[in-house]
Parts: sequence; structure tokens; C-alpha cells
Amino acid sequence: MSITGIVTAAGLSTRMGTVKALLPWRNTSLICHQVRALLKGGCGHVVIVLGHECARISDEIQKTFPEHLPITLTCNIDYETGRASTIKQGILSSPKDSSGFLLIGVDQPTEGHIVARIIKEHEASRMLISSPRYKDNGGHPVLFSNTLKGELLRINDETLGLKPVFENYRSRLNRIDFKTSQVRLDINDYESYIHSYELFGNKT
Repeated sequence: MSITGIVTAAGLSTRMGTVKALLPWRNTSLICHQVRALLKGGCGHVVIVLGHECARISDEIQKTFPEHLPITLTCNIDYETGRASTIKQGILSSPKDSSGFLLIGVDQPTEGHIVARIIKEHEASRMLISSPRYKDNGGHPVLFSNTLKGELLRINDETLGLKPVFENYRSRLNRIDFKTSQVRLDINDYESYIHSYELFGNKT
């Protein structure tokens, strides 16, 4: 299987007050940490969908990673319409032979070992969706089989994005229990960033 990791990093970061993707995390920026985690975890390709501050974030990525790595940068000009358009652009920018799409926001910092376990257990389960859990609550990144590509390309923010896809395939959902709350991290404002950084982001 060739899983494509899709990092959504197109938002305005309004509540944060600064560009989330460029915040420090694990001796690099948040965006570069996410890309490294996906590659280390076994993604065959990584697509980064940018929007707001596209040029600044692109520069950060290009100065950090060698050109030969399987990384695609794309800019969603419709990013202000919501996250659904960003997810769809990520899927459309993925290699044609992608067997699945591992979706994660730039503000949901993960680790290579988390990604690796999700991919491994997804392949073993033969389910359509694999979702990490912590204390019975869903987390990220979430892995969708390529079988669902058509439905993923029909999502929109008016119908709550990915929610209908989860509802339609709840019986084909592989729930993967983790002992770390990191799979639930979601950095929305500066206070949550500082709290998350103290727990997970300042480690080497």
C-alpha cells in the first residue's frame, strides 16, 4: 500500500493571532514537524495544502527538506470557504496510485510512531477508515481508504465536512486505542499552544 499523508495548513489562524504552521515545535516549525512525522511513519508521499501565508510557509518547507523527498506543495485559493475545500485539494493533488489518505491538520501535532501504528493496523484490519482513540474519544490523524475517494471529494462545510463519511461507514471504522492524549491535540489558540508545547512540543 502507498499511503499519502495530507497536511491541511491553509487557515487564517485567527484565534492564534499568528501563523500556526510556523510556531516552534520539537526544534523545528510545526509544519516541518508534521511532514517529518508523516514521512517517518511510513507515508509514501506527503501533500501540504497551503492558503493563508502560502509563500512564507512554502519557503520554510523548501529550506528544510531536500528536493528529492516525496513532498508536494499546493495552494488552495478558496481556503476562506472552509476546510473541506482544502481536504479535497489535498486528495486531488495526491499520487494516482494512493491506496489511502491520512488526514491531519497542521495544528494537530503527531509523531512518527503514531502514524506508523495507524497505517499498520489499517492495513491489517481491511476496514475503510482507521481512527485513533484516547479514552474512547476520536483523535487524529484519520486514515481513509482510497475506496472512499469519490465521497471525500463530495464533502462540503455546509454538511459538516467529513462527518457524513464517518456516519455512512461507522460499521467499517477501525478504532485504534492509544495511551497518549497526543492523538487528541488540537491547537486553536495561544493558550492551548503553550499547554500542548509544555506537554509534547519541547522534547528532543
